[in-house]
Amino acid sequence: MILAQADAAAVSALAPYLAGPGAAVIVLLVVLGGLYHLTVRYLLPLAQRGLDGHLAKIDAMIEAQANESKAITTTLQSIDKRLALLESR
Repeated sequence: MILAQADAAAVSALAPYLAGPGAAVIVLLVVLGGLYHLTVRYLLPLAQRGLDGHLAKIDAMIEAQANESKAITTTLQSIDKRLALLESR
């Protein structure tokens, strides 16, 4: 828009800078900024939800293992008491 209003000499003087390495750097920065926003807005929350679900499953497994361990301990103590009664006879 601004270039269309400028005179031809100014446009031809700026053309190498707009089409050269400086423009490539600007495009690179815009692309990296877009990737950053994509990562922060979508990928990190997605990874966080997946990680939270995984940790919830691990917590459930730990709780189930603790309950199973208590049940096994109680059963083994009961068996030990019965064996002690049989040995004392």
